[in-house]
Amino acid sequence: MSHVTSPTGPVLGAHPRRWAVVGDVLNQNKPAFDVAARLEACGRNVARVSPYCKSGEVATSLEAVPGEIDAVNLIISPKLGVDVLEAAAARGIKCAAAWDPYTKHRAFTGRLFRLFRLQGCVLVTPLPPLPQE
Repeated sequence: MSHVTSPTGPVLGAHPRRWAVVGDVLNQNKPAFDVAARLEACGRNVARVSPYCKSGEVATSLEAVPGEIDAVNLIISPKLGVDVLEAAAARGIKCAAAWDPYTKHRAFTGRLFRLFRLQGCVLVTPLPPLPQE
C-alpha cells in the first residue's frame, strides 16, 4: 500500500476527530476493519459504515450516520466509492482518505481530488495526537 497525498501534501495534521470508515468494516480479515481499529486506537471516534451489512449492526450509508463527521476513509470498490464521495461532500465533510488500489480509478480520483483535502493512508501515515480540549 503506498502513501497517497494531495497536490499540496499530506494533511493528517488537520486532526479530524470523527471518522466514517466505509467498507467491509465487520470482517476482521479486511483492511476496512484494520483502518477503523487503528483510528480508534489513536483516539478517534469512528462510525463504521458497510454497504454490505444486512444485520443492522452498522450503518449502510453515510446518510444513516447520525451527527457530524470530520473525515471519511473509503475502502470499497471505486464504483460504490464515487457515490460515497458525493454523499460525503453533500454532508460537508472536508477530508477523505482512500485505499491506494482504488485511487487508480479515474472517476473516483477525479472526485476525490476535486471535493476533498486528501488524507494519506491511515495504516501507514503517522496520526498526530489530538489537541487537548
